[in-house]
Amino acid sequence: MALLDPLARARRQVGDDLRADPYLPYILLAALLLSSFWVWHRLPNFATRDERWRVVDPVEVLAAVLDDPRLGSVSEGVGYWRTYGSAMYLAALALIPVLVVALATDALPAFSDMGRHLDVGFWTHWLRTPEWIWTWSVLFVRLANVAMAVGCVYVVYRIGTTLRDRATGRLAAALLTVTWALLILAHEGGEDVPSLFFLLLSLYFAVRYVETGADRLFYWGALFGGVSIAFKLSGGVSAVMLGVAHLQRARRSEAGFVSGALRPKFLATGVLIGAATIVAGYPSILFGAPSEFVGRLARAFGSKSQPHGWLVQPSWWWILRSYLHGVGLPLAVGLAGGALAALARIREDSLPADGLRLALVGVGVYLAVFSSWRYVRTHHLLPVAALLVVVLAVGLARLRERRPAVGRAVVAVLLVTSAVYAGAGTLAYASQPRDQAVDYLRTNAGADDTIETYTYDPQDAAVPHTDRVDTRFGVAPDSFELRCPEYVVLNYHKSILYLAPDSWGKRAETLSNDAVEAHVRTLLAEDTYPYQIAGEYGRTPRFLDGKGRAPMYQRLLRVSVRPRTMQYGDPQDMGVDQYTVVLRRTGSCET
Repeated sequence: MALLDPLARARRQVGDDLRADPYLPYILLAALLLSSFWVWHRLPNFATRDERWRVVDPVEVLAAVLDDPRLGSVSEGVGYWRTYGSAMYLAALALIPVLVVALATDALPAFSDMGRHLDVGFWTHWLRTPEWIWTWSVLFVRLANVAMAVGCVYVVYRIGTTLRDRATGRLAAALLTVTWALLILAHEGGEDVPSLFFLLLSLYFAVRYVETGADRLFYWGALFGGVSIAFKLSGGVSAVMLGVAHLQRARRSEAGFVSGALRPKFLATGVLIGAATIVAGYPSILFGAPSEFVGRLARAFGSKSQPHGWLVQPSWWWILRSYLHGVGLPLAVGLAGGALAALARIREDSLPADGLRLALVGVGVYLAVFSSWRYVRTHHLLPVAALLVVVLAVGLARLRERRPAVGRAVVAVLLVTSAVYAGAGTLAYASQPRDQAVDYLRTNAGADDTIETYTYDPQDAAVPHTDRVDTRFGVAPDSFELRCPEYVVLNYHKSILYLAPDSWGKRAETLSNDAVEAHVRTLLAEDTYPYQIAGEYGRTPRFLDGKGRAPMYQRLLRVSVRPRTMQYGDPQDMGVDQYTVVLRRTGSCET
């Protein structure tokens, strides 16, 4: 029963908050609706490459055990491919309903085949697994992220309420609800939102520890910080914030700062709890596949120092661009202003000032680490945005207290503009260009019509889940007349980008090929082959209209006022990668 006491206390706290604050249920409902709107986008395809592997991770273990039913097969399954920490446990829980249905319908072999992919290509792996298995597997994993996103909003409410009052908690929760970065990542299966949830829990208990000095609160912070790290290594910032919390509490110690800070047994216990949680949270450590964990560390620290394969820009550009995109221009200005205003208050001796110090230290550590990376995307900056939301909420609460009219006006502007920005982006999930292309093909392609596309990975493609898809890894003009498919689907980064000048970017330079460029131009011109453009979906690349790249200031401004979903992997980070052209054959290819 003692093990259930924390859950009972948490349930009571949630119930008390919902009863005491009449606005909180509506904020949480808004977070749920925004996080889950059109959450089935792209199904049975994937939002990102990473999403596919998060879904497949636990199935790899199942497949290994089914192939060789023994205890050692668990370790082999964990080491089969790149296991990403506790995301595997979360996905395993989410997939239980799909597994039950697979068992009841004799579909277990097809389900377990999801976990056997190293010897087959991406397309074979996707197409041989029944559509319903992919659809429900990915959907349930996404819904787990939606639940975590709503949890993040509630924990931020608790932090703001603890630091100041319920009005501050409501404001922090409302601001995080309309933070576009959180909504993007809630719409895909991954580890970013779960890691943030436990990072915020760790911060909450750190604040409570500073407030009360109860050792158990510090230990809870260490536990949840360890879980955050087990989901994503960047959760290690939680350890820094806990360390700062310990020093802040030591300042209040009756025995003096030195005696309060030098508590070896207490600190060792916290470190042990965090370390044990990390070990248990990484299947590769727990189940005896340490080489996979070492590989995870090498990829995490090594790959970030390499330039991005599609666009090479300095770190500050990536950080600024991703920050602006993740929160929108008005909130970006508000968060930066809130952080600057907080710097003047961190010398105060009060609980709100303690909370500001913790949050700003976390932000500083993240930005210091990111400044050494060669590329930074919005999902990397999600914790930064959440921590800055806490800082801004505390500052706005103070402003509303001292200058009510100004404070209310600033709050209204930030909430309304951020809601419009995030709402527009969320509504766009219902009209994604690739989904529109797939819908067209599902409606118009006949039972025997072949659909030709040129992507290496189905995640990049805009085609239905059908064996009528003929994949060519790179545009193949040589035998096109012989193949003569009914439909041709040209996507941006493996077809259309061949038409860009070499100076357009690193990717365009890599794809430079005169023969392929001529073939794509011929298809689009509709004057040589018997094909006509049946549909164009997405924003037309500027180079197709004879325009050069927009000035940098214009690109940064555009990315902060027009929300774009960046949940389709690295190439799509640039905003036009969903551009798709569907061509339909109108006659015979014979000459």
